[in-house]
Order: sequence, then C-alpha cells, then structure tokens
Amino acid sequence: MELLRLAGLPGVGKSTTAWAVANRFAADGIATAYIDIDQLGMCYPAPVDDPDRWVLKERALAAVAREFRRAGVERMVVSGVARPDRPPALVPGVEVRSLWLRATESTRRARLRGRGDSDDQVAASLTAGSLEESRIDTAWEQLATDGLSEAETVTAVLARRAAASTLMSGADVETSTDTADRMLWLTGPRLAGASRIGWEIVAEEWSRDRRTGFFDLAQLSFVWNVADTGVANLAAVIREFRRVGTDQFVVVAPLEVDPLTVRAALPASDVAFVRLASAAADLADRARARQRGEGPRLAGDDLLGAGDATLADVLRSAAAQSALPRRDGELIVRAAGLSPAEAASAVRAVASW
Repeated sequence: MELLRLAGLPGVGKSTTAWAVANRFAADGIATAYIDIDQLGMCYPAPVDDPDRWVLKERALAAVAREFRRAGVERMVVSGVARPDRPPALVPGVEVRSLWLRATESTRRARLRGRGDSDDQVAASLTAGSLEESRIDTAWEQLATDGLSEAETVTAVLARRAAASTLMSGADVETSTDTADRMLWLTGPRLAGASRIGWEIVAEEWSRDRRTGFFDLAQLSFVWNVADTGVANLAAVIREFRRVGTDQFVVVAPLEVDPLTVRAALPASDVAFVRLASAAADLADRARARQRGEGPRLAGDDLLGAGDATLADVLRSAAAQSALPRRDGELIVRAAGLSPAEAASAVRAVASW
C-alpha cells in the first residue's frame, strides 16, 4: 500500500488538497482511503511524556494504515499537522511519500479568514505556525502553494508524488491491549446533533482531567472502491489510546452501524448505546445551518454550500432513519427542543455516565 501524506500549517490547503487527491484516485477506480491525522489524537489530558500527542497520533496512524491495507486499500491519503522538527514518520510495512505544504503569512491569513476563522483564531494560528515552520526538519520535501488554485495544487502534488522517492519502513509489528474501558456510543438519524452533544460531554470530561478519547466514526471511514473499515479502524486506534492509560471513550457514529458489530469489534468495552430522537423541524434547522457553513468544517460534508435539492435529499434520508425501530440495547433520548447542554445531561442520565 502507498501512503501519501500532506502536512503543513493551518491555511496552506493541506486538507482541501488531500481530499481532492483522494477523490481523484477514487475516480480512477483505485482502492483509496483518506484520513485527517487530527482525528486520531483527540485524547485529553495528554500523556505527560507526549504533551502535543505527536507520538500517539503517529502510532494511531500506523494502526489505521494497517487496517486499511488489510481491507485492500491501495492508496491512502493523510492530511494534518505533523511534528515539524522531526523527519517524516514512517509507517510499518507501507510505502510513504510525504510533502510539507507551505504558504506565506498573507496567503494563510486570507485562507483562514475565508474559511470563517475569527481574528483571534487567525492570529493564534499565524503565531504558532511561524514558530513551527522555523523548526522544520530538512528531510521534509516542501511545496509552496501561494498563487495556486485548488486544482493547480492537486496537479503539483500529484507531480511530486510521481517523482518522489519511496521510503520503506521496518517490520509490521502489531500491538494488542485488551484492558477494559467504558464507552458512550452516541448515534441517531443524520442531523440529530450527535456530534455537538458528544462534544459537549467529552469537553466536560476533559475539563475534569478525566482522560477520555473522542471519535467521530464517519471521519475514520472514508474509503472508495473497497469495503468500509470504520469499526475496525476505531478498534485499532482505541488499542493505542489504551496504551497511554485512556479507559473511557465518547464515540459519535452514523445510525447505520449496528450495535452487534460494535460489540464484536470491541469485546473489552462496556458500551452504552444511546440513540437520539429529534423533531423534523430541528433536523431541517440544522441542515440549513450546515448549508450556510455554520459549525465545524469536516471532510465529506455534502451539505456545506449545497443546493436545495441536496438538502431535500438529506432531509428525506434523515426522516427515513428516524422511522427505524429501536435496536436491541439502544437507549433512546428525545432531544427535540433541547440545547446541546440539556441534551448532554439527558444522555448522561440515561446512560449512567
């Protein structure tokens, strides 16, 4: 399997470019996977010996790459911030090609503002970025993106990929940690608010210094021309989180994932399955908010800037999901009319969290 990694500072275009490259590979019929490495490190408080979670994310990335390879993925595209003062990390048993995307401060400022970041967020990103890029290891192959459109950046990345030397890592070593943990599994029809409510819950755990992992299963499941590996990826990453003492997890997941599949993949986890029920009016309001670009920007969001026809299709799908019967073991929380904080309290109560 080949892994193409695009790193760099906020605003250089790494996520947008990586997503476009992955879709290009998929359109060519190649078995392809995509992941943002930031999705593999949401664990706080951070380990004392790994305060920025660099090591945790690299180990989790290697674990996910192993699962994708087992599923038959031929090319894996990874975006996200990497440690600049170290050479590009190698992944056991995988061919790795790494590029560090760069852009001037003025370009990055314009791009960060264009995606809706506040002035304070832009300033913080630029300050941290200048410090990080001053420490960049010379082993990173660099590519400037100033003045390039998205399509031109994709073309430049593909050209560099074709010319890049191949780095082979050492033996493929798999670890296994079967310590028990507890898990809150939050699901529901699309737009029911699982992500917002799950984030509310995990943020409270983090504020209390309870080491907790957070996952959005959809963000671990981007594959084309090959079977879905999301739950297997989750199990692999959880093993890495357990290694640093994480014993509780909050997972938000699509309703399509069956609890029986989760129990089979995570036999050491005590899982509370909570399903949100939401009113049609609330679903429509959230859909329109996503259409306007409100909320976090995540890969694969087909509502961001979508037309009304797409919005209507999504709402029809959400309505059909809402009508599905409760599955064995699911706890129902009726979140209609509740704020995220109120819904989080209701979820905690029903799940004894």
